[in-house]
Amino acid sequence: MNRLIALIRREFWENKGAFRTTPLVIGGLCITFLLMSIFTTAHFDNELYTFKEAVRLLASQTAEFRADHGHEVILGSSVFFTGVLAFVVFFYLLGALYDDRKDRSILFWKSLPASDTLTIASKLLSAMVLAPLIFWAIFILTQILMAGIASLMVLSVGENPWTLFLSVINPLKPWGILLVSYLAASIWFLPMYSWLLLVSSFAPRIPLLFAVLPPVVFAILQVWIAFLKTFTFNASLFGLIGEWVANSPAIFSVGVNDGEAMLTLGVPMTGVFDHAPTVANILDRLFSTQMLAGLIVSAVFLAGALWMRHRATDS
Repeated sequence: MNRLIALIRREFWENKGAFRTTPLVIGGLCITFLLMSIFTTAHFDNELYTFKEAVRLLASQTAEFRADHGHEVILGSSVFFTGVLAFVVFFYLLGALYDDRKDRSILFWKSLPASDTLTIASKLLSAMVLAPLIFWAIFILTQILMAGIASLMVLSVGENPWTLFLSVINPLKPWGILLVSYLAASIWFLPMYSWLLLVSSFAPRIPLLFAVLPPVVFAILQVWIAFLKTFTFNASLFGLIGEWVANSPAIFSVGVNDGEAMLTLGVPMTGVFDHAPTVANILDRLFSTQMLAGLIVSAVFLAGALWMRHRATDS
């Protein structure tokens, strides 16, 4: 266990720009955009009349409405973090086993008292647990700072931020749902993570090409052969991957329910799962036959990555 923790710490220090700096930059941008919007409003409306009316309108609403609205705002503001996290994890895994072969440091790492299994496990856990936890923690810090700025704005127009939203909104609930969502999405996307590690373990160069091109070619062949047989475009690998992403337990889309916009888990393209952002719906995905099939596929890919890692040399 100590060796595994040491390897995970190594992954953090070697990729702290992606794991730590990136979410800090996102948080800084969110705060900067908030301040810019405040200064812009003050420039065009010296007495902040519009903002005062908006605050008074919000204060006239019920506490339940303000709590629900605040809940949605917190979850909605996480979408940017979630999207960037996906890119960070994708490119991290793509280079996880490729970089030390590229810079010929693989023999050094193999000489250390850590097995290839632990090495792969540390990289997988860094992508599945470490990166989401750091993004989540920095998101919370950003939310606290933005709430402080919003409170000062409300005070500046003579209203009480505590009675308006601070005492009404319980941020622990949306923060908790977001954390569960991140960790569940890591499990849900395990087949794709395993595929990226497999590609990273053998690609001689340009791992992005090896990761994307085979599935694309295979899916195009599927569509073409199916079209020749039936003259219709049936489900292919494109559709399988698209449906898998659409059913993700991550909160990254907005759907429409009874004419009202609402945050959703994944993209509600199909009715296989309930897309409302609740812990029950997140767990429903993790204990499904689709997830069982995904774990089997992941095991095959990870076994392939481990086998290629055993065979890897500095050439």
